[in-house]
Amino acid sequence: MNEYKNYFYKNWFPDFQCEHEMRVGEGDGGKWACDIEYLKKKPSCLIYSLGSQGDFTFEQSAHKLLPQCSIHTVDMQLYTCPTGICTFHQAKLGNGRNGSTSLHQLMTELNQTNHEIDILKIDIEYGEYAFLHTLFSNNDDTKQLQPVYIRQILIEIHLDRDKIYETNSLFYLLNSQNYVIYHKELNQGFPYYACEYGLLKLNRLFFRGHLT
Repeated sequence: MNEYKNYFYKNWFPDFQCEHEMRVGEGDGGKWACDIEYLKKKPSCLIYSLGSQGDFTFEQSAHKLLPQCSIHTVDMQLYTCPTGICTFHQAKLGNGRNGSTSLHQLMTELNQTNHEIDILKIDIEYGEYAFLHTLFSNNDDTKQLQPVYIRQILIEIHLDRDKIYETNSLFYLLNSQNYVIYHKELNQGFPYYACEYGLLKLNRLFFRGHLT
């Protein structure tokens, strides 16, 4: 595990500086978000929190900072959001088949397909690999759909020595979608198994000269 850990921690460092980072939430559920002050100026915004396990400290902190935001929490198990904080959805995230629900399907049900997601928090215990590849895939299921614009992604990525190629593929996928890393830190509770990332979507022109 140490060999894989050393490889992972030496790669995929932040390549963009967000001067106005702020921690949203506490403990294992907390994430570092970019430019909360900008979001405070928006009359409304949209936050999705994927993975809960009944811990709503992220949602409570986000609501306190951004009371005008609509916050939606999704988990396979049934929990109850604190009153006035968020809306809970029990769902198995996937491609919309075999009992799963895609993010696009959920947004369609909520009449949000014309909205951008200002913050997408992902903490779904190794499920981030399949979820992101499904979210950004271009196949018969998705190419006719309006893409979901996600301004920033706050994600816990779980490590596994057998997933080194999958991990690289995941970051290349995020790069292909114009995301830059602005924050990286070990999950202090599980330093050998998880790392926290903050990613921000930029205009493709930002990458000119950096990509072939």
